Amino acid sequence: MTRTRLVVAIVALGVVLGLTGCSTSSSADARFDGLVAGERVYDLTEFSLDGAETDALDRRLESLRAETGADVVVYVRELDADPDETLDQVEALQQAWVAATGVDQDVAGAILVNREPGTTDEARAGIFVGSRFDDGNVPSDEQEAIVEDALIPPLKDGDVAGSLNAGLDRLQSSIVNGPPVTALDRFADGPGSTWLPWTGLAVVLVAAVAAFSLYRRRPRPSLPPDSPTTYRPDHHTDPAVATALVHRSTQASATSATVLALAADDAVAFEPDGKKHGKPTIRVRLLDESKARGEVPRAVWGRLAEHAVDGVVDHAALTKVASNTRSIGRVVEAELDARGWRAHGTGPVRWAFGGLALLGGAVMVGAAVVAAAGAPIMLVAAIPGGLLLVTGLIMTVAYPGLTAAGLDAARPWEAYRDGLKAAAKNDDTAVDLDSALPDIVALGLGSAYRKRLESGPELRAFTAPAGLPLAVDPSVVNWAAFTATFGASSSSATVSGGGAGGGGGAAGST
Repeated sequence: MTRTRLVVAIVALGVVLGLTGCSTSSSADARFDGLVAGERVYDLTEFSLDGAETDALDRRLESLRAETGADVVVYVRELDADPDETLDQVEALQQAWVAATGVDQDVAGAILVNREPGTTDEARAGIFVGSRFDDGNVPSDEQEAIVEDALIPPLKDGDVAGSLNAGLDRLQSSIVNGPPVTALDRFADGPGSTWLPWTGLAVVLVAAVAAFSLYRRRPRPSLPPDSPTTYRPDHHTDPAVATALVHRSTQASATSATVLALAADDAVAFEPDGKKHGKPTIRVRLLDESKARGEVPRAVWGRLAEHAVDGVVDHAALTKVASNTRSIGRVVEAELDARGWRAHGTGPVRWAFGGLALLGGAVMVGAAVVAAAGAPIMLVAAIPGGLLLVTGLIMTVAYPGLTAAGLDAARPWEAYRDGLKAAAKNDDTAVDLDSALPDIVALGLGSAYRKRLESGPELRAFTAPAGLPLAVDPSVVNWAAFTATFGASSSSATVSGGGAGGGGGAAGST
């Protein structure tokens, strides 16, 4: 027990002595003895400044005091200290200078250089000024700039005299003239605070009037919206054309929806074809081209036939068919053109809206930058500019790609889409999935019906036609296998169409 107590006592004594040593070292670093009035340059290294440089700095400091009232002391020594420690020490130097000379604390200043022992290009530098300057033309940002832009760069070359002269030049300039003024600051104080905000606002207002004038000329439907329904408006419009009406442009989902329609009409049949990421996938067997009725089904059949080997389109080929939808999109557009439903010349109008949005964004960003530089009045242009940006983007997307007749033709299909969407949220609403499946996929509602499609009865599109000896297992050829093959094409991604004592200081490091 006695031995244990002795060990504990020794450890405790070591800790106390260690802490005391650290405290003593730290206190010693912040003590600046030997300061006397009339002597403002101290080089404890005895090699950083020669006699001529010391005399020149002393005259420079006296001139600074006479012209600005700032009574500054300069202190150079060898010490391993970080910037935070240097900042504390340069404040202690200023306080020591006040105590030793009786200088008014509000106008006293100090510059401290802590050179890394054993090196010539490693040092820490700090400045501390009295409250008259800290609250005036040498605020904290400018103190940091004096350290980073004036004191530190010459120290990297071991030039202590150059560092101190650069720091004193910048300090005197800041006291007399204020911090350096950038071109942006001058711009903010000039045009940015006078005529520019109102000019920017006028430009935005004129652009907004032009945007709304263009948008008012857009085609509009003459028919009111229909009530949502789960009954298909007709039985001859292809799902690809219906979804183009609803979404105002051709959709990537057109291909996969048409493949489902072909399967439901026994023109093709689905078969198992391995797995992808652990999920079963499918392939398509071409059966009867005569059952591909209509321009879009025939175009999709043609795409399948191009990739078929011995009448079978495997999973990899199906993925290519589903991803390359431009040719199918052109067929859908031709259908819309034939019925007078697709509007032409909408591209330049959309580009105009995009240009107005770009103008609004430019005004918003430019005005915000000038406002941040000291001209808050520029916000009268920045905020409307942001509104013009948003408005222009909305109009670019919302401007219809259909004629008035096309918008009227879209009304019943919009009601059908809304009805199917509502039914997906209500399990009590009956939906004939066999007949509605191609439309569900074309309209991008596949994810909303996923649970029904995966857990419901066997679907017609995934069964083999009567009389064909195809090995089709419903647990393999189903909705999950279809989506594993066609993936994102079961959504409505657009392919074409629209689119202590006051004062302050700073310190830094080389």
